[in-house]
Amino acid sequence: MSTRSIAVALLSALSTLAAFACGDNDTTQPPGSSPDAAAQPDEPDAAPPALTCEESTLAASLAELPDVASVAETDCGDYVVGPARCFAIEMTQPTDHANAASPTFLQHLFLVHRGCDRPTLVADWGYSNEYFWDFELSLLYQTNDLWIEHRYQGESVPDTADWDWTQLTIENGAGDMHQVIAAFRPLYQGRWVSTGASKGGITATYHKYFFPDDVDGAIPYVAPASRARIDPAYQDYLAENLPAGCAGRLRDVQVAALTTRRTMMLRRLTDIVGPGAEAEWLEQLTESFDWSFWQYWGQSYCNQVPRSSASNAEFWQFFHDFSYLGWGASPSSNPMGSDGALYYEWLTEQGFALQTNSAVAPLLEQPSALATMEDNFRAMFPAVALPEYDGAVTAAVRSWVRDEAEDVLLIYGQYDPWSGGAMAAPAMTSSARYFVPAATHGAQISALAEEERTAALAIATGFFGVAPVDAQRSAAARAGATYRDLLERKQLYEMAIPLRLRLGRTAR
Repeated sequence: MSTRSIAVALLSALSTLAAFACGDNDTTQPPGSSPDAAAQPDEPDAAPPALTCEESTLAASLAELPDVASVAETDCGDYVVGPARCFAIEMTQPTDHANAASPTFLQHLFLVHRGCDRPTLVADWGYSNEYFWDFELSLLYQTNDLWIEHRYQGESVPDTADWDWTQLTIENGAGDMHQVIAAFRPLYQGRWVSTGASKGGITATYHKYFFPDDVDGAIPYVAPASRARIDPAYQDYLAENLPAGCAGRLRDVQVAALTTRRTMMLRRLTDIVGPGAEAEWLEQLTESFDWSFWQYWGQSYCNQVPRSSASNAEFWQFFHDFSYLGWGASPSSNPMGSDGALYYEWLTEQGFALQTNSAVAPLLEQPSALATMEDNFRAMFPAVALPEYDGAVTAAVRSWVRDEAEDVLLIYGQYDPWSGGAMAAPAMTSSARYFVPAATHGAQISALAEEERTAALAIATGFFGVAPVDAQRSAAARAGATYRDLLERKQLYEMAIPLRLRLGRTAR
């Protein structure tokens, strides 16, 4: 039996044992008694009526789903395209899916409903969530969308007294998604397809590994599977795959900012952050500047990278515009449920990327730039025991995708630095992997070359059981770009917030 099969069987067995351990489910008789002697109710309880998806009773039916704590129909906002109904839902989840007696928390769900007969697209995006939105796939296939806020993120956090860092595991995250799907499937009985991008993409992959029968297919976008707590293989990927001219100029910009242009850069930063912190800010902003450029901006902006002849004003303007200085992030109101939870997941099981290149690393001197993610976590949460890194699940998932995974469609960006953690091309014929040419972390199926795009959509159509709507192609591409912008802004905020927390300052 494979490692995945053993894990799934064990989880199922634990769930069964937990169910029988509850007093209400105990049907055994005391020693020496007979069934006739057992107390019998006057009348058997009537079975609850089967739920059906009907527009007129949808809100009431949603409220009747297992573990749903609240349902509120609300305006869909700016990022949902076309007619739809939107529901903010809270669902009760255990902190530990292997222990029915563990404390619970309310997980926030965002449902975009298009029709009872439509397929359902489901995703745990790996981060907090604040919006209803459409995605490339949701418009192409006119799906219902069920977006899940990740455990210990945003509002989906346990009470402080019930906070248990050790339950922030890959398997429990997959268990959350499984429980959501199990609750909603009786209502939405069409096809189910999972997706996600970036951390949400690897979350969808983990879920498919642990619960392969939950969905009819999985389409993870830009899903990195790191191989170490801080994985150096990402830098190898960049060295081998980026366009050499632009990549070289970017590294020259980083080196110049820390050497020949340093005095000018410090003067400019002093005007923004005030005297005393400018050197730390310079190194923090510069250490992974090229990584951010390739993740968020990409080849189409290479003509803006300054050459050595650029004036100081031109050099500074480029640096300012392509760093996160102007994003205005402010410290999180709940660092446990933002930076802390993310750091913990990356440091314990999921791993992260080495983002500082070999030309810049020797030039860093400031403590905040030299500090590792582990150092920062321990400084933020000194009382929390941080386990050693254990990459066993991610390693098993990488092997499973390569050798066994059915009905998985992987989409990556060619120049996205996170593609250094790309999983291998699947061997099974129902699965596939595609790299979008020259794409960033916002890679979309619509940007594939025609032959590959046709092949990828044929696989996706098999998952959804309906054909893509040709009239929605342009809107789908725009929706994908909008979501990419939302994701990038969130990730830029996540990058900027730890900097401000570590330095104890807010940029003016």
